[in-house]
Amino acid sequence: MLSQLFPGFIVSFINFAIHALMTGVIIVATRRTANATDHLDVFWRLTALLFVTTIVLMCGHVIEITVWAVYYRWGGIEVVNTDLFEFAFENYTALGYGDPIVQENQKLIGPLTALNGLLLIGWSVAIIFEVMRMAEIQVGRRKPRPE
Repeated sequence: MLSQLFPGFIVSFINFAIHALMTGVIIVATRRTANATDHLDVFWRLTALLFVTTIVLMCGHVIEITVWAVYYRWGGIEVVNTDLFEFAFENYTALGYGDPIVQENQKLIGPLTALNGLLLIGWSVAIIFEVMRMAEIQVGRRKPRPE
C-alpha cells in the first residue's frame, strides 16, 4: 500500500506547487487586467477578470493532469481500455467512467488522482470567488464618474 501512496503523495505535492504558481500568475494577471479595465463598467471589468482567471486555471489543471499521466508512464502503470492521459483526466475530475482498469497492484492510483484533483478544483473555486470579491470591493471603492 505504501508503494502506491508515497509516489501518489509526491505527484500531489508537485501539483500543489504548480497550483500555487498558477495562483501567483492569477494575482499578477488580474492586477494587470484590473488596471487595464478600470475605465469599464462593473460587468465588463468582472467579465475580463473572470476570463483571465479561468484561462489560467484551465491551463494549470491540464498541466496537473499531464503530470499524473507522465507519472503513470514512468511508474509503469498500465491501463486497459484507454490511454494514460484520458485515465488521468477521468480520475482527476472524479468522473471515473469505470471502463479503464489498472493493474491489481496499482488500484489506489485512481482514488489518489481523484483526491488530488478534487482538492485542486476546490482551490480553483476559492480563487474564482476571491477574484469576484476583490472586484466587488474595488468597484465599491471607485470614485463615482462625474456627470
